[in-house]
Amino acid sequence: MNAARIFWPLALSAGVLLSVWQWHESRHAPASSDGHSHLHDDSGKPARLYAWDAGQAARIVLTTPEMALVLTRGEQGWSAMPPGQGSGFDAADFVSLFSQARSDRVLTPHADESYGLRPPQLRIAISDASGGRLAQMDVGALAPDGLGRYVQLPGETQIRIIPNYQTRAALAAVIQVNPNAESPPSTVTLMLMKPALRKDK
Repeated sequence: MNAARIFWPLALSAGVLLSVWQWHESRHAPASSDGHSHLHDDSGKPARLYAWDAGQAARIVLTTPEMALVLTRGEQGWSAMPPGQGSGFDAADFVSLFSQARSDRVLTPHADESYGLRPPQLRIAISDASGGRLAQMDVGALAPDGLGRYVQLPGETQIRIIPNYQTRAALAAVIQVNPNAESPPSTVTLMLMKPALRKDK
């Protein structure tokens, strides 16, 4: 009888400790693929989208429906192809910021809305020195609040909203506008109202 009284509290305590350990490991283990991560940090901030640091980035490809800009890191810094394109783009500063990108919100897209992603206004692809993909992101229209931008990551069906400043410099490099200026809302953005606020036709 005494043995049973001692055994069950010990078994219960061991089970609780195991559960706490598994929870801790799942929060801190890098469960990522192609740099994409679903980690949540301890401060309650949105999770980082990527699990790599800026020093790993060796190649940036910025693609629009009209053109592609390729930036490669060498011993003398970053160089661009075609030469002279995106001359004001600071690649080192961009990868430093982009490697820390976080998603503010996630939404399930409506089939009749493009969110500026069909085709994307910009595709960002970043790889390391061996050609391994660190990040890929399709960048769409500004969200109605003008502060966020619709984006989509490979393999995800949902649409994410990230702060506009995280992609502003890359957009500026390929459309040659002031990187510190807010992008004007596109027609798509102006149409993206909350479904509850839209009038039926």
